[in-house]
Amino acid sequence: MLLRKESTASLQKANFSLCINTLLDGGVVALPTETVYGLACLALDPDAVAKVYRLKGRPSSNPLIVHVPNLEQAMEISYPDTICKLLCRKFWPGPLTLIIPKKNVVPDNVTAGLETVAIRSPSHPLFRKVLQSTGKPLAAPSANPYSTVSPTSAEEVVNSFGNTCPPVLDGGKCEIGLESTVLDLTCETPAILRPGPISRTDVEKVIGRKLADPTETFKSGISRKSPGLSAKHYAPETPLRLYPNIKLLLKHAPSSSENLIIIPSKEFLPSLDSCSATVMTFSENGDSMEIGRNLYSTLKKADLSKKKTIHLPMLEETDGMSEAINDRLRRASCS
Repeated sequence: MLLRKESTASLQKANFSLCINTLLDGGVVALPTETVYGLACLALDPDAVAKVYRLKGRPSSNPLIVHVPNLEQAMEISYPDTICKLLCRKFWPGPLTLIIPKKNVVPDNVTAGLETVAIRSPSHPLFRKVLQSTGKPLAAPSANPYSTVSPTSAEEVVNSFGNTCPPVLDGGKCEIGLESTVLDLTCETPAILRPGPISRTDVEKVIGRKLADPTETFKSGISRKSPGLSAKHYAPETPLRLYPNIKLLLKHAPSSSENLIIIPSKEFLPSLDSCSATVMTFSENGDSMEIGRNLYSTLKKADLSKKKTIHLPMLEETDGMSEAINDRLRRASCS
C-alpha cells in the first residue's frame, strides 16, 4: 500500500512541462491516447527507444508504433502510397495504425530491424498537444510491463510500474480502451494484423477492395511486423478460462466461491443468482464499445480479487470492436 501512495504522489507532480522536458532530454513518459496509455519517447532517438524496451521488459523483436500528428510528419519518416494517404485522410487522427516502408531516419530498434514502420496519428488532445510541443514523432507502446493487461487510466500505469514508473500525464480514462487496428500496406493484398476499433469493412469501403484473409496472413509470417501479436498477451495474473459463447458459460461455469465469472452485461445476472462465485460485468447492456472501454480495467479488478480462475465468454462478432475484444481475450487466455 505504501508503494502505491508514493507512486500516486509522483503522478501528481507529472505536469505537462515536466513531460515535455523529459521527452526532449531523451527520457520516457506515459501519455494518454484514445486507445490505451502509451509509454512514449522520441522515436528517432535509439537510446530513448532502448529505455522503453528495458522498462517494459519487451523483446527487441517486437516493433513499436510511431505516433505523428498528421500525414505530413509521417511522410518525413516513411513512404506512404496512394492507398495509405487515402486511409490517413479518412481515419486520422484515430485508432488506425498503418505499416508502410520506412525511411533510414527511423532507428532499427523501433522497427525490430524491419524495413517497415508502424505509424498512427492519435486523437487524444493531450497526446496531440505533446506532439505539437515536441515537434517530433513519438514511439509509444502500451504503458505496462510486457504481455500484461494494458492500462486505460493514469492510476493503472502507476500501479503497473510502482517505484520505476516514469512521469505520467493524466488524461483521464481512455475513450476507446482497446489498442488500434493494425493494417499492413506492404504486402500484395493489404492485411489486418491486429483487429481493433476500425473494422475490416470500414477499411474495405475506403480502399475499394477486399483485404487478405486473416488465416492466410498469419500462415505467411508477416504478422511479425505488428506489435501485440505474441501468443500470450494482454493477460491478467489470474488464469483465465474462455468459453465459446455466453450460453456455454452459463451452463458450465463453476459455482464455487474460489472462482470469478465475468459476463458481457447485466441482463445475464439472473441466470447466476444461485451461483456462489463472484460475478462481474463488462457493461450495462452488452454494447461492444462499452465492453471494449471497460475490458482491461475489469480484468485488472478481477485480478485483485485473488480468485483461482476467471471465467468469461467470447462475444458474438457483430462489428470490428467485438472482433478485437475476442482477439484480446484469446491471447489473454492462452496457456
